[in-house]
Amino acid sequence: TGANAVVEPQRPAASVAYDISVKPPVRQSRRERRQTPAASSRPWWLRSSRFRKLGSSASGTRTTCRPFGTRFLDSADYAGDISPRGYSMRTANLTFQRAGALIAALALTLSPLLHAADDADAHVADVTHGLRPPVSIAGDATWTLEERMQHYGVPGVAITVIDSGGIAWTRSFGLADRETGAKVTPDTLFQAGSVSKPVAAFVAMRMVQDGKLKLTEPVNNRLEDWQIPANDYTRQVAVTLEHLLSHTGGLTVHGFGGYAADAAVPTIRQVLDGTAPANSPAVVVDALPGSLWRYSGGGYTVAQLLMTEVSGKDFPALMQSRALKPIGMLSSTYTNPLPTDWLPRAAAGVLPDGTAVPGKRHTYPEMAAAGLWTTSADLALFGLEMQKALRGQSKLLKQATAREMLKPRLDGNYGLGFGIADVGGERYFGHDGWDEGFCTRLTVHRDKGIGVVIMINANQPALMDELMRAVAYSYDWPGYAEYTPVGLSESDGETAPGRYRYNGEQVVKVVLESGKLYMEYIGSARIELVPVGDGRFVRRERVAPVTFGFDADGNPELAFELPDGKFQRHPHLPDDQPMPRELLLGSDWPSAVAAYRKLVEAKDEAASEAYLNNEGLGLAEAGRFDAAIKVLRLNTELYPDSANTWDSLGQAYLQSGDEAKAREFYQKALAKDPSLASAKAALARMGD
Repeated sequence: TGANAVVEPQRPAASVAYDISVKPPVRQSRRERRQTPAASSRPWWLRSSRFRKLGSSASGTRTTCRPFGTRFLDSADYAGDISPRGYSMRTANLTFQRAGALIAALALTLSPLLHAADDADAHVADVTHGLRPPVSIAGDATWTLEERMQHYGVPGVAITVIDSGGIAWTRSFGLADRETGAKVTPDTLFQAGSVSKPVAAFVAMRMVQDGKLKLTEPVNNRLEDWQIPANDYTRQVAVTLEHLLSHTGGLTVHGFGGYAADAAVPTIRQVLDGTAPANSPAVVVDALPGSLWRYSGGGYTVAQLLMTEVSGKDFPALMQSRALKPIGMLSSTYTNPLPTDWLPRAAAGVLPDGTAVPGKRHTYPEMAAAGLWTTSADLALFGLEMQKALRGQSKLLKQATAREMLKPRLDGNYGLGFGIADVGGERYFGHDGWDEGFCTRLTVHRDKGIGVVIMINANQPALMDELMRAVAYSYDWPGYAEYTPVGLSESDGETAPGRYRYNGEQVVKVVLESGKLYMEYIGSARIELVPVGDGRFVRRERVAPVTFGFDADGNPELAFELPDGKFQRHPHLPDDQPMPRELLLGSDWPSAVAAYRKLVEAKDEAASEAYLNNEGLGLAEAGRFDAAIKVLRLNTELYPDSANTWDSLGQAYLQSGDEAKAREFYQKALAKDPSLASAKAALARMGD
């Protein structure tokens, strides 16, 4: 972002099917759980649900230990002086004594396993009833997984939790396919989206450590069937594998939409060249390699071609032999389309608007970027393998290689295949994924054996955020803080209210109402500022704390507290100084357009096409359609030759339920760019 476009910091980014309608035990706070014994004082064999009556026989009631299958004595063995089987009382007593010794021995052996199972069940209940917003405040109610799945329209969820360096539990919820009614199970296959990238990078780095590839060698030296097109940028700096895996090569094409079940699927060369039947533009270098970080699925597709040509194997076979099989990911494949015999296990996707993916799922020939099919448990095994490598305990990846993968590159938040997040001073790594109708989250701690994998068959990543936080708070993950609210001070109630300049076009408004402070970005929903002491306020929806104070000249200011302890400051505005966003959302359209044109002339990032596009789509996603449409309409006014501005305006109208207007603006987008895949897909879904 430019200097004038201040962007408030965001947040760092036992297998059974489970019935979320079952009411859990009373939930305890984290402090209560730490102070309460993990289990009751009753003997484990009386406490465990794994010991149960199985029925009766002529000789009495048989009690069997499940799931281990050990058969204990029938009660008739010691039922009287002379049992039906002819045992004497002495024989029965000796048998009983031996049984008691066996029970005692088994108690010592199996007790830890049963304690672990009980603990897992308690965590499952805690997690499924502990979903929460980005900021956790003591005393706040939490959401259930069931109600949040309904809220977002997510049919199915699979989750695997990593704890103490291993898989703690896997659970599945809801439907894998709304049409057939098939339920999600631990074996249900989901598309991992961009979580395909770190697994592909893992294999690329294995090839590097084996000497088959070099991180810093120009990839065109090794590519045979296709070459990155040469231009002024590549003649200055050649693109390397390190550039491709870290998104620093200056390559284009952010992501891929995939291909419907009945669509022609292009070859990798057609994808890279952007020729039919590919639905994405050509992959080229349009910035100096190594000069900036910019996400590029196109770059990973170049890496896919490089890896296959050097290895002499097709990509699914290469990934199977170098990652999936040796890690133990036996329910995973990069084969696209999915093999026929795997289809019964595959989930069906749901798009952001709640409609089903036509044909249930898309095919992704861009396999390194988006082609992995897997389960949450399999993907957790991959996370565990990376943690083992970082400890120097992996047989597949050297410790130095793993550390190289997690070394931050240009933006400080991405290594080779992995995003890197600092949460309260703790280092986590992982990746998110989005394929059409599917979203995935892989998050693990760099140094501690904890993490989570979440897979859903809907494009609703906010649910994954809430569910991951439930796991983090249930397991007391380091870096995740819970705030305790305090009363609002009289001075803050008097000095905080007012308008503050956010950037060149937007305003932050603070108001006092019924003894509480609220803030809002003009056009967005009002949110509460909760005082937590020392002049700091937090918002449930955003991580950065807020403070109020005065600048060097004694003028009021609002500040966001950044993770590094610095402050992003915003000056107080006089009431007679309207900002462009206020004009835009008011009734003075000509003045608003004129104000934004001045920002464009000044090259203020707050009037850039990308900024306004993101603002408008964000408002639409939040259901603020009137504000969203005004912002996106302004974008078409400022950038009328951009197909993307018309496409986004069409999307906002479609989300608002106005198909006629949506159709009009999608058609305008195609008039500007007949190859625009998103507009064509939207019109196709509307029957055009």
